Amino acid sequence: MKAIAGFALFLLFLAGFAFVMMMGRESADRSMAAGGVNLTGVHWRLVSVNGEIIADDSGMFISFDVDGSIKGSGGCNRIFGSLEKTQTGLAIGQLGATRMACPEPIMNREFEFLAALQETSEISTGSDRMHLLDNRNNVLAEFIDDAG
Repeated sequence: MKAIAGFALFLLFLAGFAFVMMMGRESADRSMAAGGVNLTGVHWRLVSVNGEIIADDSGMFISFDVDGSIKGSGGCNRIFGSLEKTQTGLAIGQLGATRMACPEPIMNREFEFLAALQETSEISTGSDRMHLLDNRNNVLAEFIDDAG
């Protein structure tokens, strides 16, 4: 009887280990984008949205965690959400934001930024740049790796 219980416990351990390994692989898949550039661990500062140049000091950025979560700032409110794996790569899933009020120009720019994030159907990367694309490959937003 002890042998059966020990074997069952061993199988449970293996199942748990396999689950953890699969979750790690899914997280690693989410952390990569087109071109093999790792999205995680980077402070992606917004450079332009819908073709409009954004000031360096706007405070608008996004970053990605290995668990697939997104966090950032629209210049006024904090942004949070997740990445979704698609057939072509990665896209931004449902987003949320805090609800602080700011002067109208900042709120309008933040609204455009959030709309661009939600319209994203593909993420394209290269060297220190990241582009969010719509379903027709139009650039919605451009970011730069704000390191150093």
